[in-house]
Amino acid sequence: MKKIALLLGLSMILSIGFSQSFERTSAYNYNKDGKLDKAKEAIDKACVHAKTMNDAKTWLYKGEIYYNIASSPLPAYKELDNNAAIVAYEALKKAKELDVKGKSTSQINGQLQNLVNIFYQNGGQKFKEASSLSDEEMNEKYAGAITDFEYAFKISEDAGQFDTIAAFNIGMAGVMSDNPEVAAEYLQKCVDVDFPDPRVYMFYNRSVKQLGDTVRALEILKTGREKFPNELSLLLETAQIFLEKGETEKLQEILLSAIEKDPTNANLFFLLGKTYDDQSDVVSAEKYYKKAAEVNPEFFEAYYNIGAIYVNKAAELQSKANDLPLDAMKEYDEITSEADENLKNAVPWLEKSLELNPEDIFTLTALKEAYARLKMNDKLEELNK
Repeated sequence: MKKIALLLGLSMILSIGFSQSFERTSAYNYNKDGKLDKAKEAIDKACVHAKTMNDAKTWLYKGEIYYNIASSPLPAYKELDNNAAIVAYEALKKAKELDVKGKSTSQINGQLQNLVNIFYQNGGQKFKEASSLSDEEMNEKYAGAITDFEYAFKISEDAGQFDTIAAFNIGMAGVMSDNPEVAAEYLQKCVDVDFPDPRVYMFYNRSVKQLGDTVRALEILKTGREKFPNELSLLLETAQIFLEKGETEKLQEILLSAIEKDPTNANLFFLLGKTYDDQSDVVSAEKYYKKAAEVNPEFFEAYYNIGAIYVNKAAELQSKANDLPLDAMKEYDEITSEADENLKNAVPWLEKSLELNPEDIFTLTALKEAYARLKMNDKLEELNK
């Protein structure tokens, strides 16, 4: 009886141990057959049981199964765990810790590299979706993209490599959301390894500017322009800072440099004209507005602003005439005539503006007043129709 009892006890111990190994084996087989729901159920049990939870093979299987869930094209499987890629990463990390003899190193590293692609896909999808969302939802998507790219970066870092693309993507997502600290951290990493893309300096400058350090932002742009002297975007970023700071002369210098690099960019000529317009240097302003219109004959604002220069000059002269004493009739007539001459000069530019944008109320109003003042009744009647 004692012998039988001993054998029964031994058989129970073997049965329990076998049962837990069986869960892991079942998980492996279910995964192999593509039955991911059952594979997940089995491996989750194996990972919490004392007999298998400290075995590298258990966590390797979990990493493989959750990777397959994350990469599955079938919604039913993909929805088994929305964070399957992260779970897979943590499982493979655990497998690496337990694999002290390095028997599964090759398999673990292979699975980790496969995961990089998943994190890139997930991050890229969130990046794409963010652009069409409200601010709050957009920030949430970009935050998710940052997380995905950070995992891709960690995997490469653990392998002794530097993933510049992941670091750059984190930087872009940080700038486009409300994570300038994260953006600055990873874009600095890109600068440190001399990543050969001028956009690094563009986004790095923006992240630092968001943090309130325009001095540092200008230093970053200066470094970028030294490395990429022909990169127009970095010049324009510098121009933007000078514009925001109200440093007009420096802004004009930068814009002239930008025009040298891109003489077919009408926006540069227009912006340069606007800086002179704001300084009341209407001669230089008109010069660059005309250049903008020459480069882009459809540039509504360029035509309108030239017309506005003459309209404003006419208004200024008429105001001056109206302030004269009643006995200064000759001087009044001379100044009024000069005002009318400026209005005549404004008309063709305003007419071109209206041709390009027939619904613009400011152009319509200015033209009506000019036609009425200059007694251009036929045109006024046509415009009123």
